[in-house]
Amino acid sequence: MIQKPSLEDILKQKWSDKYEKQRALFRSTLKFIHTKSIQPFKAYFNLQLIENKVPTQIRDPETELIGEFNENDINFLNVEQGEILFRVDFSTGEIVDDENNINENNDNPILVNTAPICSYHSIVVPFLNSKFQQLLSGFIAESVFILFKISQSPHLRIGYNSKLANCSINHLHLHIIYVDQLFDNNRFPIEEFPIKPLATIKNSTLGEVENYPIRTLVVNGENIIELLSLAIDTLLALEIPHNIMFVSPQLAYIFPRRNQFDFIHEHGMKPAYVELSGLMICRSKKYYEELTLKEIEAKLSELTHPLFDNVVQDLLMLSAE
Repeated sequence: MIQKPSLEDILKQKWSDKYEKQRALFRSTLKFIHTKSIQPFKAYFNLQLIENKVPTQIRDPETELIGEFNENDINFLNVEQGEILFRVDFSTGEIVDDENNINENNDNPILVNTAPICSYHSIVVPFLNSKFQQLLSGFIAESVFILFKISQSPHLRIGYNSKLANCSINHLHLHIIYVDQLFDNNRFPIEEFPIKPLATIKNSTLGEVENYPIRTLVVNGENIIELLSLAIDTLLALEIPHNIMFVSPQLAYIFPRRNQFDFIHEHGMKPAYVELSGLMICRSKKYYEELTLKEIEAKLSELTHPLFDNVVQDLLMLSAE
């Protein structure tokens, strides 16, 4: 029996080919990326300096968490052919690798991230032609979980940034990261922290990360989709921006946080799911050299949404039903 290639077999080869042969696609290059631990010998925050990244366009402040898709804004409908690695059939897990144009091909392309923070950093655009705004749901998450099923790597992580949580494009997309490309211990720093169980809801466990600067919810269980959906619905009802980091289909970290436009930092700190999970992306050498653990802890603590306890209480009420 011929074994089907895994996600990594194809993604890593195609990503490397793009990087070596089509370097003009990339807004930053890996050789200018430097990483260090801010507190040696402890898996806490790491700093990363990207020296030659082409800056993104500065956007006007926004206040709406849910915004309609706008074809006149930046989106993935007309992405360059060179950025496409392949597509994935979410219903079967089949990797579709052909030369057809993305707009004829339908959905679920895997794209190179043109501003990668490490090798193989990619983007998945679920149901591209449905033109969904940047709004994650349980259905979308369950569909994207097929990537974990066709992967053979324990290092795969999938990240999501909502609007107002340092999402740069209002066209539904998630990030694909291999954490062994970032950390020697093959885990995001937040994964090293204990989790306090809060309640069992919909056959899954709701918990909170202990002793971490930004208060963080955790959902885990054999099937987290129902609880994940309830958590996202609660965040949306309370108009709370959020970032999510998926470790597996059984484990997700959820960061309810303040609006990115309300968070000002002198060094330009722009926390998205990667930063909140423990990798602080630096946009200047001064920031990289001078940022302290104390400053990170203080700033991320400020980022915790003031309605965090309301989210918890609303979800705990469901455990009594």
